[in-house]
Amino acid sequence: MAQDKPGLLARGGRGLLALTFLGVLVGGTALLYLRASASAVDVVERPLPVSVTIARPSSGYEVTERFIGILEPARQSSLAFEQGGLIKDVRVEEGDTVSEGDTVAVLDTSLLKAQRDELAGQLAQIEANLSLSRLTEKRQRILKDKGHVSAQRLDEARFATAAIRGQLTAIRASVSAIDITIAKASIKAPFSGTVAARHRDEGAVVSAGIPIVDLLETARPQARIGLSARAANALAVGDAVSLEINGANVSGTVKAIRPDLTSATRTTPILVSLPAGVPAPVGDTVTLEMSREIADGGFWLPLAALTEGERGLWSVLTLQGDDDTRSRLQQEVVELLHVDDDLAYVRGTLQAGARVVAGGRNRVIPGQLVSLASVEEVEK
Repeated sequence: MAQDKPGLLARGGRGLLALTFLGVLVGGTALLYLRASASAVDVVERPLPVSVTIARPSSGYEVTERFIGILEPARQSSLAFEQGGLIKDVRVEEGDTVSEGDTVAVLDTSLLKAQRDELAGQLAQIEANLSLSRLTEKRQRILKDKGHVSAQRLDEARFATAAIRGQLTAIRASVSAIDITIAKASIKAPFSGTVAARHRDEGAVVSAGIPIVDLLETARPQARIGLSARAANALAVGDAVSLEINGANVSGTVKAIRPDLTSATRTTPILVSLPAGVPAPVGDTVTLEMSREIADGGFWLPLAALTEGERGLWSVLTLQGDDDTRSRLQQEVVELLHVDDDLAYVRGTLQAGARVVAGGRNRVIPGQLVSLASVEEVEK
C-alpha cells in the first residue's frame, strides 16, 4: 500500500494540470467572445458620418451635340478650252493666285488667224462689188425714168445689189465667228482664286472640254456639315453659328440647308459661309456645336452618388427620417438620362428634397446607420 502512494500523487497532479488548462481555455474563449460582441455592438450602434446632396427637381436638361464637316471653297472649277487645239502657253503653276479675268492658258491660233485674213480679203471684195452694184442700180433707175431701159433691167440691177448685200452679211458673220473662236482660244479666270492643279503643259494637243487647270475660290470659304434631321430643323438660312476650326472659334452664317439626306451617313447637309482669313486649308475638318433643351423632369446628382445595377438601371442611397445623428440608408432605383462632366441627370423613385449620399458608396450599404456630416449643393 505504501508503494502505490507516489503513483496516486502523480496521477492527481496530472489531473489538476488538465483542469487548470481547461479553465484557461474556457476563460480565454469567453474573453474573445465578449470582445467580439463588444466590437459588433460598437459597429452597429456607432453611426457612420456621410455627406449628402439634396435632390432638387428640375424640368429638363441641355444636350450639346457636335457635328463634323469639311472646309471647302465657295466655288471651284476645272478650266478647259471650248474647242480642241495645240496648247501654246500655260501661264500658271499650282499654288499661284490669279484674279478674275487673268489669262490662264492659250491655244495656237495661227491657223485661225490665216482663215480670218482670207475672210477679210473676201469681205473687201464683196464690199467693192456692193459699191459697184449700187452705182449700177442708180444708173439703171435714171435711164428707166428717161425711158431708155426697160423695167426688167432695173429689177435685175436692184436684185443683184440685194444678193451682194446678203453675201456681205454672211461674210461678216464668218469673220465674227473666227474672232470669237480666237477669243475662246484663251482661258481666262472666271473668278479670283488659287490654282489647285495643272493637268496639261505646252505642246499638248487637247480636245474640247479636257481640263487644263483646277481653280479654287479660296477668298470666301464655306463649310459643308452633316446634321441630324432634328438639328437641321432647328436652323434657318441666315442664322449665325459658331464653328471650331483648328482650335479657333469662327463665326459663320447658314447659307443653305439641303432638303435631302446623305445616303451614306443619313444626315442633312448644310452650307455655312465663313469670313476671309479662316485659319485652315481647304479640306480641313470643322466642328459645329449645337445645344438643345430636353423637357424631362428629374434631378441633378453627383455622378459618384450612383451605383450601376441590372438592366441599365442605377441606384442611390438616401437618408430616412429627420434625425441628422441617426438615420438608416434606403436604396432608390433611378434611370440615368444624361451625364455632364461629374454630374448625372436621373429620374426614378426619388422624392423632391430627399437626402442622397453624395459619394463613397463603397463605404455604406442599404440599412446601415449613418449620421449627417455635411450637405453638398449641386451647381447646375
